[in-house]
Amino acid sequence: MKIKMFYLLVILILTIVCWQVTIFVFGYRGIGWQIISVVVCLLCTFALVSAARRASERIWIYTGLFILAGLFLPASLIVDIFPGRWSLPFGSYMSFTLLLIVCTALVIAALLFYSALNLYKEWRNASAVAQRKQAGKTVVLVLVLSALLLARALYNLYWFIVWDSTSDPLGYLWLYILIPAALFANIVLIIILPGRTKLAGGLYLLLIPALVAVSARAQGVNFRQLTEERAERASQAIETYYARKGRYPQNLRQLTPGYTLSLPGPVIIYGQDWCYDRGDDYYRLGYVYREHWSTPFLVGQIYKTNQAPDLDRICGKEIAALQKRYPQQFFDEW
Repeated sequence: MKIKMFYLLVILILTIVCWQVTIFVFGYRGIGWQIISVVVCLLCTFALVSAARRASERIWIYTGLFILAGLFLPASLIVDIFPGRWSLPFGSYMSFTLLLIVCTALVIAALLFYSALNLYKEWRNASAVAQRKQAGKTVVLVLVLSALLLARALYNLYWFIVWDSTSDPLGYLWLYILIPAALFANIVLIIILPGRTKLAGGLYLLLIPALVAVSARAQGVNFRQLTEERAERASQAIETYYARKGRYPQNLRQLTPGYTLSLPGPVIIYGQDWCYDRGDDYYRLGYVYREHWSTPFLVGQIYKTNQAPDLDRICGKEIAALQKRYPQQFFDEW
C-alpha cells in the first residue's frame, strides 16, 4: 500500500512538472493542448524508465559521450542554424535548444549514476580477480563521465546566463526549465533504483541548489566590464607582438597561441569579434557597442589606439555585418 501511494505521489509531481514546463515553453494554448503535452511527457518518462532498466551500461556510456561532445560544441553552430531574427541572442528557439542540451545532460548523468551503482554491485559479487578489476575500472569510468557531464552542463549554463544578460534577460526564469529537468532525473532515479539505494537517488536533488548558485553567479557578471578586461588582454598581446616583431599583427589570429593562449571576443552582442586594423606605425582595437539591450543603434567603440583621432571610424564592416544578419534589429550610428 505504501509503495503504491509513493508511486502515485511521484506521478503527481511529474504531471505538475510537465504541465508547468509546457506552459513556460509554449505558453497557455488551451486545456486540450496542455493535457496532450502532459500525456506525452508521462509516456516519455515511462519509456525512459523502461529503457534504463533494460539497456546495458554501454548504451548510456555512448550516449553520455555523445551529449558531452554536444556540450563542447560552440554555441555559434546552433546560432547559425536559425534565421537572423530568431538567432538574435537570445532568441526563443536558440535559447530553448541550448538549454535542451543542458537538460539532456542532467538526465543522462543521472542514468550513468544508476549504471555505476549496478556495476558496483557486479564488482562486489564478482569472484574472479580479473572480473573484479574490469568492473572496478568501468565503475570509475562511468562515474567520471557522469561528473564531466554535470560539470560541463553547469559551465554552459553559466555562460548561457551571462549572454542572456546582454539581451532581454530572463534571469532566474530559465530555472523554470532546468529545475524540472533535475527533478525529472531524480524521479526517474527513485523509480528505477531498488530498495535503500533510492536514498542515493535522492542526493541528485543537490543539483538544484547548484543550478541556482550558478545562475546567481552568472547574473552578477558585468558583461561590459568583462569586455573591457578582454580588450585589455588583446591589447597587451598586440603590444607584445609589436615589441618582438617590430610591426603590428596583420590580424588578431596571429596572436594565438604564441602571444596569448586564447582571445575571446567582446561580450556585447553574441557572435561579434573585435574590430581591428593596423598600419606600419599604428593599430586600433575596438568593438561594436550599444548603450542598452533595447536600443537598435550600434556604434564602434575604440578601446585603444595610437592613431590620429581624425581618421575613419572603427567597426564599419562589423556593424554592416550585424545589420545584414539582423536587418530589423540594428541601425548604424556615428
